[in-house]
Amino acid sequence: SPCCCGGANGGSSSLWPHPRSVREYASHRKKVHTVAWNCSGTKLASGSVDTSVRVWTIDEGGRASDVELKGHSDSVDQLRWDPKNEHLLGTASGDKTVRIWDARTSKCVHAIETRGENINIRWSPDGQHLAVGDKEDNISIIETRKCKALRTMKFPHEVNEMAWDPSGRLFFLTTGAGNVDVFSFVDLLKPPPAPPKPGDGSAAPAPAATLTGHTANCYCLEFSPSGERFAVGGADALVSLWDVKELACVATFARLEWPVRTLSFSHDSSYIAAGSEDPLIDVAHVATGKQALAVPVKAPSNSIAFHPKRMLLAFAGDDKDKMGRDEGSLRILGFPS
Repeated sequence: SPCCCGGANGGSSSLWPHPRSVREYASHRKKVHTVAWNCSGTKLASGSVDTSVRVWTIDEGGRASDVELKGHSDSVDQLRWDPKNEHLLGTASGDKTVRIWDARTSKCVHAIETRGENINIRWSPDGQHLAVGDKEDNISIIETRKCKALRTMKFPHEVNEMAWDPSGRLFFLTTGAGNVDVFSFVDLLKPPPAPPKPGDGSAAPAPAATLTGHTANCYCLEFSPSGERFAVGGADALVSLWDVKELACVATFARLEWPVRTLSFSHDSSYIAAGSEDPLIDVAHVATGKQALAVPVKAPSNSIAFHPKRMLLAFAGDDKDKMGRDEGSLRILGFPS
């Protein structure tokens, strides 16, 4: 069962009129790298350096039970649920596989081998494709029905998190140059002009647009549920907010001091949470840019995720116990205390 471990402070009570208490959930043997809610908000998944995935069923009051999904042989660095199917979970691991799991049976239904150690994963809005990125700057596009890689592209520079726009027509990719490259997804699927050498990824096509808003590497990218905005987090400690239609930067939030590693919009698109190596998670009120909430943390944040229907924020980081061992826990803010 979860334990209550304090609450959030700072920010404005008028901008955050919601519960602030935080509960801790411990089950992993090593630190948790990634957390994500399914589209209905009935389940929360967590992936860890201990190679396991856990799926948590959490009731209205915050009581939880969890099931372990076994199959990966290396760290699970990122996981995301199918946006259209509340039972299907995709996981990216350092073991050079991507796995798709059915939460109803807790079984792996597909294991797809990839070229490198995977660190990023994203579903297309219709659930028909997965994009997977590895440590060697390869991006693979996987067709989920046949579970087959349609194309693997090798980028000549650092590439990090990626996402489709809400229409599914544009594909956004954060880069080490401080830019976001925007591609036509149809163009990404076209066969490369020359056949690559066996074992090589094809060269990536030129982006349709390049968005410049950061002075250092861009790491993370999230679209708002409303589809009107997207946010980018970078090594310059900034969060930039962009208009989807205009592809123009409309605001920046500069309260953090360390590189922004992880972002999440609330279900109503009114808040954006940002995690870094700072001792807090900054929750910004999107309309005013002001800090609505500061969630204290004791270790660098690895992953944060707002619930798709309620004002609950799940988060996990590099927390250690008094003996210096990984805690292996995640926390959720927002249940009534």
